[in-house]
Amino acid sequence: MCQRAGLLIGWDDSAARALVARADCDGWNCEECAARMASRWRLRAEMGTRALLGAGYRVDFVTITSHERLKDFAATEAVWRNAWSKLYAALKRKQPSLEYMIVPEKHKDGRMHVHAVWNAGVSQKWLKDNARKRGLGYQAKVIKIQDAAPAVRYITKYIGKDLGDNVPAHFRRVRVSRGWVDIAAPENDSASLRWEYIGSNGALDAVYKECHAKGIDLIDIETGEYFDDVDLGTIIADYKYA
Repeated sequence: MCQRAGLLIGWDDSAARALVARADCDGWNCEECAARMASRWRLRAEMGTRALLGAGYRVDFVTITSHERLKDFAATEAVWRNAWSKLYAALKRKQPSLEYMIVPEKHKDGRMHVHAVWNAGVSQKWLKDNARKRGLGYQAKVIKIQDAAPAVRYITKYIGKDLGDNVPAHFRRVRVSRGWVDIAAPENDSASLRWEYIGSNGALDAVYKECHAKGIDLIDIETGEYFDDVDLGTIIADYKYA
């Protein structure tokens, strides 16, 4: 269970109760959240690859390198942001139904390379020429795959690797196209609740007072019992939800 984030309060006005759950910080430097997110992305890699192969697309593993003149992760990431938008447009012209999952890797020389699973259907030569034209490296690799299992191994290899300290704020470890298959949210009663994030002892105290004033029971969603007090003084209150 993540200890870096605060609590989620689900207000159930019709039943005069509030359900309490631990929030997740969704940080890759949080051991609990990193393991959970990596597992989820592995599943999405498998689901997306199966869907594309089942629809008759060619699916490839892809590696795109950064320009050799760039010296560190931050510099290569900055160039990648601009280069990817142009390369993406070229790929869409080749494959209007383009779907992809992209995972970055910090290479041993400190620079960023990217790895992808996609259905672009372009050749290795095409990718080398077009990536270079957009300011990326002259090295590129395209490998055709036949089933989803290699895609899972491929994504697993890179998704949890340390990217070091020279990573821009709000950098995304994984990016997918809009149509890449997602995991359906479970249908349960909690989806209809009014959820509120609580990230400090003061905010939690306000919840206690509101529940007392309105006769609302505060219930631990995991145990089903009355919620016990916790100390939120050391969590990162605005890590995700501010």
